[in-house]
Amino acid sequence: MKFRAGELEFNATIAEASESPSPQTGDPLRTLTIQFRAQKVPMHEQALIEADQRRSGGLFSLGDADQPDLEWRVRESTSSFVGTEPWGINHHIWRIEQVERLACARLVIGALSLEPYDYAEAVSDEGVLRLAARAPISPTDLDALSMNSDVVPVQRVGISDMSRRMTLTYLWAHQSDGLAVVIRCVDAAPEPRLTLDSATLAEDALADLISVLSAKRVLDDADLAHLRRLRHNARHVSSVDGWPLHQQD
Repeated sequence: MKFRAGELEFNATIAEASESPSPQTGDPLRTLTIQFRAQKVPMHEQALIEADQRRSGGLFSLGDADQPDLEWRVRESTSSFVGTEPWGINHHIWRIEQVERLACARLVIGALSLEPYDYAEAVSDEGVLRLAARAPISPTDLDALSMNSDVVPVQRVGISDMSRRMTLTYLWAHQSDGLAVVIRCVDAAPEPRLTLDSATLAEDALADLISVLSAKRVLDDADLAHLRRLRHNARHVSSVDGWPLHQQD
């Protein structure tokens, strides 16, 4: 099997292979252990550099006509020198994982459809999906968004056909070319969880207050709309483009 990492091209043998479904799309993703030899010192040194630089992707397996087929990330790498100078050879072992590049063409939130110009998502070790997106929005759709419930069905068109039940928060702004929103959605937990790293508990006091007052019939529809409008106004920012969607470690 032939691979390319930057300017480095090499043939490798597959020592181990496994496959598991993607937590984001459900598509099968492969994990391989590959082995190859660097017969000359410059190739060995370049392989060490590339193994470190391809931790997030950029390693490609080559198909027909040596064209990139699949993208991989290097998860683990080791090397050893076998033989004696000057006839020995450096042997490299890389543990690589198939990279899944995600592009969300459309974000469907309940009855609302948005076309993100900036998008990021990640899955926690516990399998919880988080996403963030920036998108233009019309005044009518922004008004509808402000009246949405806090938990909505979300579909990521272009990534998965499956709709997910997610909690929704957003900010909005008047941009130079119209209205825009930045949205964050997180898989809604079936019940609260407490761990060392996180707490999945309801934190929206206004939503709780609305639920209680509505149940007691203290609020009518106009009151509910007014409270949601107050919350919506508090979510107005000067720009939705002033920070990265995904913080890099």
